[in-house]
Amino acid sequence: MRTLLLCAPAFLAASCVPADKATSANVTAGSSTAQPRLATYNCGEGGSLTVENFRSSVHLTEPDGTSVDLPAAPPTQQSRFGEAPYALVLEGNEALLMKSGNEPLTCRR
Repeated sequence: MRTLLLCAPAFLAASCVPADKATSANVTAGSSTAQPRLATYNCGEGGSLTVENFRSSVHLTEPDGTSVDLPAAPPTQQSRFGEAPYALVLEGNEALLMKSGNEPLTCRR
């Protein structure tokens, strides 16, 4: 009984963690899909997309040869990058490139 009373504050404190934070911590801890520093993604008939990943920004070479640097958006992200007119999402082996006025381009490593 004495041990139970001594442990009660710790159990109460642990139960105060919001469910969404506990879930996101588990997902992050279980993720093994870290993006490589340099990757080329096949975009099918759209060509290929090259991404040099600096974690807080990326250097992107589009299929047409255009190069652009994109910051993380929001700054704490390591998988979403963007600056008008571009947005890039890296997830697992896929890269989704969106550019204003163009169809979104899904590419795979």
